[in-house]
Amino acid sequence: MKVRFSEVAPYAALLAGAAYLYHDTRRFAALGRAGQLGPDFWPKAVLVLLIAVCAIEIVRRVLAAGAAPERAAPRAEAPAQAHDEEPPREWRLLAAGIGLTVLYVPGIEYLGFFLATIVFLAAFMWVGRYRRPRIVAAASIVGSFAFVFVFMKVVYVSLPLGWGPFRVFSAWIMAALGIR
Repeated sequence: MKVRFSEVAPYAALLAGAAYLYHDTRRFAALGRAGQLGPDFWPKAVLVLLIAVCAIEIVRRVLAAGAAPERAAPRAEAPAQAHDEEPPREWRLLAAGIGLTVLYVPGIEYLGFFLATIVFLAAFMWVGRYRRPRIVAAASIVGSFAFVFVFMKVVYVSLPLGWGPFRVFSAWIMAALGIR
């Protein structure tokens, strides 16, 4: 039952960091209003989920190491099978995804959250080589509606409306969703 440190170290570090941040969120509780979710609720919820995922993954890796005894490597290495080869890395796609994410931030301020999210989701899927325009469009629009609904109706986050005609359109979308 030998577990490699490198397999559990990232999860242990994330778990420790999340536990520290969870402890640190106590300061947020003083800022809340009675009868409403305080500003500490969502950070704590995310941190609890992160702690749980890290703990589960650490236990899973420890148990997997104990269940499968290590075998000695064969003396003569067999040629790699086609399915064992790693796919080539697509650095251009990675750079395009990073670029889209960087442009998304100022796009939110100009276009408003709803429209910028539609554009971002569609462009990200297209960069990721998904080439079904109807599905890309539908997923982008539905995804943007879902994000607006969750952030504004569930989490109570104020989102940027954009400038000029984009602001009017964002206000219309919010009204259609029953958000004031």
